[in-house]
Amino acid sequence: MGQMEIDEHAAEAGMVTRLEALADTIKAHHKSNAQQVELDLSNIYRGTSPIINTAKKIIIPNMAPHATVLASAMQAFGVDAEVLPEADKDDLIYAEEVTSGTECLPYRVTLGSFLTYLKTHPDSKGVQGFMSGSYGPCRLGKYAIEQERLIKQAGFDLPMCTTVSNNAYRDLNLGSSFERLAWKAIVAIDHLERLLWHYRPYSPDKSKANSLFDQYLHKIATCVRQKQKYNHLLKEATIQFKQIADPNLSPKPLIGINGEIFLRANRFANNNLVQVCEDAGLEVVVSSMSEWLKYTTHRNLEDAIRDKSITRRITGIIKRQVQLHDESSISRSFKGMLDFEELSTEELLKLSSRLLSPRCGSEAVLSLGSGLEWMENPDFAGVISVMPHGCMPGGIVAAMAEKISAQYSKPWISLTYDGFTESNNLLKIANLAEILQYCNAKAGR
Repeated sequence: MGQMEIDEHAAEAGMVTRLEALADTIKAHHKSNAQQVELDLSNIYRGTSPIINTAKKIIIPNMAPHATVLASAMQAFGVDAEVLPEADKDDLIYAEEVTSGTECLPYRVTLGSFLTYLKTHPDSKGVQGFMSGSYGPCRLGKYAIEQERLIKQAGFDLPMCTTVSNNAYRDLNLGSSFERLAWKAIVAIDHLERLLWHYRPYSPDKSKANSLFDQYLHKIATCVRQKQKYNHLLKEATIQFKQIADPNLSPKPLIGINGEIFLRANRFANNNLVQVCEDAGLEVVVSSMSEWLKYTTHRNLEDAIRDKSITRRITGIIKRQVQLHDESSISRSFKGMLDFEELSTEELLKLSSRLLSPRCGSEAVLSLGSGLEWMENPDFAGVISVMPHGCMPGGIVAAMAEKISAQYSKPWISLTYDGFTESNNLLKIANLAEILQYCNAKAGR
């Protein structure tokens, strides 16, 4: 009673009609002779706290390897943080028991991870869930609130804390030192992943490349937890990865992968997309986690200028400069090993502004910017954009991709994921790889 769901397919007139019908239903029920039910008002509180309670354990969904170093940064500042295991089919089944099926895949995957933890840890009174958020057109802004409601509906009590992109994720109450420690660690893992994607396709033993990545991920996480420097580990990792690659193998077609941030980063949600592409004979680069974080800092600074807030403006400028300095410091450890550098936020937005106003926000402006960059870069053979089924920002990119592909005479394909068997996506990837390999062979490469 009193709940209505509206998706992106509903026209404005349809929304008004449904809202009016809901209001009439509520009024009719109120006037009826139905027995009034006493409500516990505490059960209809729909807010979430942005502040981490250091007296509680924080559980974090395993979105990507970056979750490991984020938890380590929290632990360095006295938070009992735990990263949940990588999601699997059972997690998705648990989530589907309490959802309608229309929710986007990242929502269901993360909800399922929380439910699995609660089912296997009956005594979870001192536990708090962590879920990031965002304002704007993406449903991410409602994840924490709705997941807490559904978890309670399933018979569990898990308070959720959240942090939103509009504050540039500064609202966790752990201080600027935590933010900087976490930022540097995330940038380091971005570069470590780039090493993996750059050298694994040319390694005779793929498992060795994966093992090497896991080894350095946990070494870096340990250093972060202990607030120690780890630049030496990054330099060491570049040498180790270079040694596992066969220098005699011919270069493979290079593909850029962008799109919805959770989906492109989470192996379970995207059916191990990177590995599938590599098995098809491609080399890939995936848009980094730091790309989104730099964008949130940029938007936060823009908002401060618009609101004429001197304090926020100064804070935003300082944060942006510190981020760029730390990113440059990390990048120097990989100099000469990774020949492709991401564009700045301003450069990406300048590219995407040809097609979409930067004020539209969301992942769409970044995906269009990075996609156009790759289309214009002769080192890249094409682009893959990923999105959950029903994702509005992803739909914007998909609507423009075909036209851009024809304009540059390069393939730009869009893949949609909803948690089921993705045979259509596999066919698209196989066709893309076959075309690119044929073109390479014809060109004598």
